[in-house]
Amino acid sequence: MSKSEIFYVENEMHDVTDLGSASRSKISPAIANSHIENGRVSQPNGTNNIARGFSRNKSIEQGSVLSCHDVNYEVDSRKGFFSCIGKPEKKVILKNINAVFHPGTTAIMGPTGGGKSSLLDLLAGRKDKTGLSGSILVNGKKQPENFKCASGYVAQDDVVMGTLTIRENFMFSANVRLPSSINTTEKKKRVDDILAELGLTHVADSKVGTEMIRGVSGGERKRTNIGMELIIKPSVLFLDEPTTGLDSSTANSVVALLSELGQRGRTIIFSIHQPRFTIFSLFDYLTLLGRGQMIYQGSASNALDYFDELGYHCEEHNNPADFFLDVINGEYEYVENKTIHRTRSCSIPEARNQDRNQLNLQFEVSKVLARKFEQSQSYKKLEENLADISRSNGGTYKIENQPDYVTSFFTQFIYLSQRAFLSIIRNPQAGMAAIMGLTFMALFNGLIYLQVKNDASGLFNRVGAMFQMTMNMIFANMPAIELFIKERPIFIHENAGGFYRVSSYFFSKIISDILPLRIVPTIVFLVITYWMVGFQKSADGFFYFLLICLLVTFAASSLCFFYSASVGVFSVAQMLIAITFVVMMIFSGFMVQLETITKAVRWLQYFSILRYGLQAMTAKELRDLSICVTNPITAEIDWYESTWDMWHYPLALSGFIIGFLALAYIQLRRIKKTK
Repeated sequence: MSKSEIFYVENEMHDVTDLGSASRSKISPAIANSHIENGRVSQPNGTNNIARGFSRNKSIEQGSVLSCHDVNYEVDSRKGFFSCIGKPEKKVILKNINAVFHPGTTAIMGPTGGGKSSLLDLLAGRKDKTGLSGSILVNGKKQPENFKCASGYVAQDDVVMGTLTIRENFMFSANVRLPSSINTTEKKKRVDDILAELGLTHVADSKVGTEMIRGVSGGERKRTNIGMELIIKPSVLFLDEPTTGLDSSTANSVVALLSELGQRGRTIIFSIHQPRFTIFSLFDYLTLLGRGQMIYQGSASNALDYFDELGYHCEEHNNPADFFLDVINGEYEYVENKTIHRTRSCSIPEARNQDRNQLNLQFEVSKVLARKFEQSQSYKKLEENLADISRSNGGTYKIENQPDYVTSFFTQFIYLSQRAFLSIIRNPQAGMAAIMGLTFMALFNGLIYLQVKNDASGLFNRVGAMFQMTMNMIFANMPAIELFIKERPIFIHENAGGFYRVSSYFFSKIISDILPLRIVPTIVFLVITYWMVGFQKSADGFFYFLLICLLVTFAASSLCFFYSASVGVFSVAQMLIAITFVVMMIFSGFMVQLETITKAVRWLQYFSILRYGLQAMTAKELRDLSICVTNPITAEIDWYESTWDMWHYPLALSGFIIGFLALAYIQLRRIKKTK
């Protein structure tokens, strides 16, 4: 058995034929060029692919083969308001991309704006396919719409719940992404296996960490993101810039982990900008892009020889990754008389022109390099491979017994609610701030309107106290605009990855926010205020006030939820909700007589939550109240409101709640999940 036919798993050597004919021809060059030392696979340069703490998985995963057949991708370069004016202005992102991605690790490299992230997202099915032509095949078949159910995607930024432990995050992924046929014991076993495989067992019960909670290290966070995807044993794992934000040692360990996963048969595809040499040496395959064109695709170990044949020689001790980018950027010229000629950089005053010229130079160099690649023997072999893939199968790649979501709405709702409540318990600052804030305002208002009298001044003070109550219920719920903004990156990533439905996420967040953060503070506020002010001492009066306060709270929160789902920037949403609440306060009927307002804006009173809350309380409190107008003359003031007049206000507030929640749900569904 030749060295290229050796594959090592769990202190055993297996012939590559065990992988099947489909994988035999695609075995990683890193494995083919490795040798066995002390019972483990080592790279020729001595760099060990297995990072400390990784477990040995006895099974060999069967990765999928992805292929691009004459893929072109262009987008409308117009943005914002101008996107719907005039003729479309098309910008070419990818041009004539032909490539095959085998099991093992494939790094997509290129300069900024080269198209590497776009290619990665198209392969993962995370890109808007408007403007896409050509074919992307999975094992020779058309990529299905639910390819996300069989593949994993690790975003560039961390998208895990920081208030949960690593084990709890993994269990959440298992509970919502694995079918009900897998019982809890098997799920826990799989989580334990992933923890061991990623070297996270020793920190499994540590919180990932937030701004307020100290958590695990950056490398452990990145491996946690990877583990969230490995739970479903994906046929392909995509990673967008997995080393971003990591120091060189941590980045090396993360890529070493990916190399280990690739050696076990998984298909690992990731974009990366400018790795150091020890990281580059771990790549099995390399895809180089320049200005959206294919510069090279093939074995990473053969890339230097290929460029050397073109006349580009990598200097000794130069990092190959830096060298490739220099060539694509036009900073290397042909070798002439064994001398390497570099282009001279412009002086500082000419920097602007230099940047403009550099883009043109990069485009021209990329065009030349792409043409040379299409004329190379490597490309001819690539074309033959693509032709074989196209002929081998047809139709659409089917994910066996895999619907869009493997768990029901109720299951997703339960685990999402559980995660949300656990997050609130672990980070109770928001709930405590709401209770303490409303408690302070209740005591403050109670002292101002302490035991109002039944006279003319008392009448005005009662109405003023009710206005203050409804206003507090409105403005105290402004923090609710964080609900969908704070977790937006996590929601987009998980929903696009097939974790759960939008509906299950929406209702779980509403329930987890309203119960602890809205109802409890409102009850505390009313209990203090109602009796300190001295409103009518009757049970029905108290509970009617409680109903109105809760409805005002829910209506204001629902409006905040709508803004939160509509706007992705907290400061913008905060400004919009503040303006809206101020307008509602003006049209409440307390600050100005509504009949005196010009008809052009008078209609805004019907959209004032505060107006309905104030009038409902006023109708109940003053209906049978005896007011002493002059002393000693006492007169009875009848509040001529029918039963319908008193109850149509709660109905109107209920309508606001339902309407705003429906709009928030629609906006949440409209959030763009593709890039």
